Formats: sequence, structure tokens, C-alpha cells
Amino acid sequence: MSRRLFIKLLLSLGLGAYFPKLVEASRYEKLHTPQDGYEPLRQVKFLRQLITQDSRTSRVIMWQCEKFLDTQLELELIGEGGANFCAVDTEKFLQDDATIYIYTCRIENLKPESLYRFRIISGDAATGWQNLLTPGYGNFQMLIFSDSQCVNYDVWQKVADTAAKNFPDAELFTVVGDLVDNGQAAYQWRAWYLAAARVLSERIFAPVMGNHECYNLDWLNYLPVDYLHQFYLPSNGTKNFGGYFYSFDYGAAHFFVLNTQFLELEKFTSNLQDEQNYWLRRDAANVNRRWKIVFMHKDVYNYAADNFNDIAENFMPLFDELEIDVVFTGHLHTYRNRGKIFAQKKSARGTLYILCGRSGDQKYVEPHSPIDDVTAPNLQTEPESYITLDVSAESLSLTCQTVDGTILDKFTLKKF
Repeated sequence: MSRRLFIKLLLSLGLGAYFPKLVEASRYEKLHTPQDGYEPLRQVKFLRQLITQDSRTSRVIMWQCEKFLDTQLELELIGEGGANFCAVDTEKFLQDDATIYIYTCRIENLKPESLYRFRIISGDAATGWQNLLTPGYGNFQMLIFSDSQCVNYDVWQKVADTAAKNFPDAELFTVVGDLVDNGQAAYQWRAWYLAAARVLSERIFAPVMGNHECYNLDWLNYLPVDYLHQFYLPSNGTKNFGGYFYSFDYGAAHFFVLNTQFLELEKFTSNLQDEQNYWLRRDAANVNRRWKIVFMHKDVYNYAADNFNDIAENFMPLFDELEIDVVFTGHLHTYRNRGKIFAQKKSARGTLYILCGRSGDQKYVEPHSPIDDVTAPNLQTEPESYITLDVSAESLSLTCQTVDGTILDKFTLKKF
């Protein structure tokens, strides 16, 4: 029996928990299978491509190792040949239970609408080749997850793997906050990355900070140290809030990734809300894409009181003013489509508000409300779900489906 077949047999029998190293090997098989006579560079883990302000011409590649390695990144444009070697920065970072090495490679001057491949090399060892696709101004598809935090990350793995398998052409994805249950727990991040290995492979990731990224190991409010070290994100030009919020262009859309952790961060930072609102206005004034889309973690509605909350008071007037097309939120672990809202009232004009369902195993139950146009059929047993968003210059098409393929919502928003 081959090693690959043996691992698949163990997983099919539900015995993966007893053989964690074999499970990890199966998840990273493609990454750790080199070519051209190199040895496998198995020390490389948690490889991710991160969004940049303009992914047509740039990309950030990050990975981690448990021990220091002298590495370089080899890049080539498919069809043209010729290797380029890109500089790599290394950071020694102390997590709660171990010292890790985080590697960052910032690639510039890429050709739009082109397919590249890259690999990581250290001495006579290398990873397998990974694809890197640069977009143009045209159509694209992305995957939207939220609240992937888990006790058992097999749940997040199933959702992420299902989406990656069903939508192989999705070019990028996001998790709308609360990636992990405890933002400073190293074992949580290891479990999250391992579960996300297939959706991360060769897709761009645009993370969103949630409140659970802002807790320490004692579950007290804390600066999002681990999150900020693991994701090198586009600059927002502020002195104190790099990585807290950012924006980027992709295809026909401009995305604003906002921070809603005012409560968790108020004792550590000052002026987060004011600086972010000032930045948002300034950034929106320079948008030259057809669509303006917001991702932020906390939702705008309080279902217990059946009214808009403090997050709504801060952001919704700005969204009206800036003519934001769609806002995606999370935090409440249930899917809701509110339709368009203007001046905090249901309207034929204004911004479309989508509350994303959960992609992890933490279940909440929120009541029905007249504010919602679409909810899950049974809120007591609402399963994990994810969203596909297809973007063109003329339309946004959204489909929300559960992990078993049941369609919860499907619609198209057009722009003439």
C-alpha cells in the first residue's frame, strides 16, 4: 500500500486525530512536492498570498517556519521562462508557546492579466511550484466566509474545502473577522491554517480583523498582535493603525476593509474611529472602480432590541454619503439579507447590507426581524455557509449556500 493511500484510508476511517503529522503531510502534499531534482522543503508552512492595493501589478507572499532557514523566492512568468529571485524579509516572532520565523516577500512590477508561478528555495530543497494570477479590470469571482473560529477546526476545513472544490476559479477570498477563537493562541492559528490550506492555495487572501483577534490567552481585551504580525496588508497611511483597516482594487471593484473593534481596543488605542472615518472619506474620494464594497466584522443591528446599534450610528451615515454599494458584516453567525437601506430605513435606493453566516462551529441563534428580507429557513439549526460573489462592470451576483449545497439566497445587483 502506498503512503498516499494509507493516509487517505486513515482519514476515511476518522483516525486523522491520532496521526496529526500524517494529516498535515496530506494537507501540504502539493506544497511539499518539489520538481527539478530538489528535496522537499517541508519546513515551509502556512503559505499565503495576500492582497495588495493593486493586485494587477503586485503581490505579497508569506510563510512560516519553526526554525530559521535561509530562503529565497523564485518567480517566473509562465510562457516566457527565465527565473527571477525576489528578496525575502524574515521576522523572529514569539508566539505564546513557541518562537517562529515569519517570511515576507513583496513582489512588484508584475504584468496584469498574467499567470506566474513561484516556489521557495533553501539550499538543495524547494517547495512545489505555486500559481500566481494577476487580474485585469474584468470579471472575477471571490469567496466570502465569516467567523471561522472553532473548537474543532474540522468544521472550518470542511467549509473551506467545499468552497475551494466547488469554485476552483475563485481568485480571492476573505474571512469577515473572527478567523480564530483566540487571537493570541498559537495552536488556534496552526489549526486554522492547516484547515484553510486548500482554499489558501493559489488564491489571494484579504483578511478582516474581528473581536476574537483582540483577546489574550486569559480572554481579556488585547492588542491584535498575532494578527498584525501574520498579515502584511496595504498601507492606510496612518501612524498607529497599520493593518487595522485598508483598501484595495480588484477588477471592477474597490474594497474597503474596516475595523469595528472600538470596544476591545479603546483602552489601548485612541482615535481609531476618528482616524478611520477620515481615511474612509479620503480613500473613497479617489475610487475609480464601478463598485464600492465594504467588509467589516461587527454587524449594524441589535436583534435583541430590534434596532440599529452603535456600529450603525458610526458607519451608516458615512455609507449613505459615500454611496457604498454593498456592506458585508459578520459577528452574529447567521445569514441575513436586509436589502437596500438608506437613512436607516428600508429603501429602493441606498446600500445593500448582507450579514454573513458562520463558517466555523460556534452557533448563535438570533431572532427574526422585519429588517431582514432573507433568513435561513430554520434559525435553530442553521448550518455553516459561505458566499460566492461574481463581479463584473455591470453586475454583482451573490449566492449564499450551506456546506451541503443548499441555496439560502441568490440575487444579482445591476449597475447601469
